[in-house]
Amino acid sequence: MTAGKKVTIQQLRKMKADGTRICALGVYDTPMAVVADRIGFEIFIIGNSGPMSLLGYKESSAVHPEDLFYMTRAVKRAEPKALIVATMPFLSYFGSKDRAIDVAAHLVRDGGADAVQCHADRNTCDNVQAIVRSGVPVLAHIGLRSVRKTEQSGFRVQGRSATAADEIVADAMALQEAGAFAIVAELIPAQLTSHLRKELNVPILSLGSGPDADGIYQVSADVVGFSVFPRPKTAAQFGNVRPLIESAIERFCRSVQSREFPSKSEERCMAESERDKLFQVLREAQR
Repeated sequence: MTAGKKVTIQQLRKMKADGTRICALGVYDTPMAVVADRIGFEIFIIGNSGPMSLLGYKESSAVHPEDLFYMTRAVKRAEPKALIVATMPFLSYFGSKDRAIDVAAHLVRDGGADAVQCHADRNTCDNVQAIVRSGVPVLAHIGLRSVRKTEQSGFRVQGRSATAADEIVADAMALQEAGAFAIVAELIPAQLTSHLRKELNVPILSLGSGPDADGIYQVSADVVGFSVFPRPKTAAQFGNVRPLIESAIERFCRSVQSREFPSKSEERCMAESERDKLFQVLREAQR
């Protein structure tokens, strides 16, 4: 957990070396960032799950860059100690290195991110390396990559076969070589996560990929039970705020309809002398 100072990449590396668990949370707005930072997380990730769970996008590839940018700025306004990682928009780092660097720089310089996340593999390593060399740290994301849902045949476990698992290992090794400071492993077999943790020098964060990792990452909307969509089977839910919110706004609505709210105690009135002056002015204006 964070202890008063801004989390650094060096600190994350030391946590891996010491065997101390890294806590990462998907955060998308200022109130959640304020609450979560008081608790103490090492990493806040603004991913595609934010616009999907809170803004209703059905596909992560449909998420607009502006959504990720404004959510990043909202988290930054909380001035958290956690490392802020903004996800690179779909297709922004698959072609030109210059474009990849420009988008990453925009998220850091204008959005307030400390680093960026790339759903990457061996084919995008050159651009990841270019971003890192430009001075922007990169958190790599392997295994299930929501932006490649069709290619990966839906939201399903990746790397179940020996051949597929070997490809994921090769991706992870290449991304470490490209300079990624940590790697999120989403929805891969637990044995593969354990192997990556032992073989790689950078921290491995498990997102639905078993417990034997350097850190665990979950989406806040899943953790607290507040999302447009049903919670994924691999996501943990530690609370459910939906009934509380529903109850509160229903009580508000019923109170308005029954004229119980606002009550006299919520009224804010003028002093009688000022009220009399106002009515005098209004009467004179009507003459």
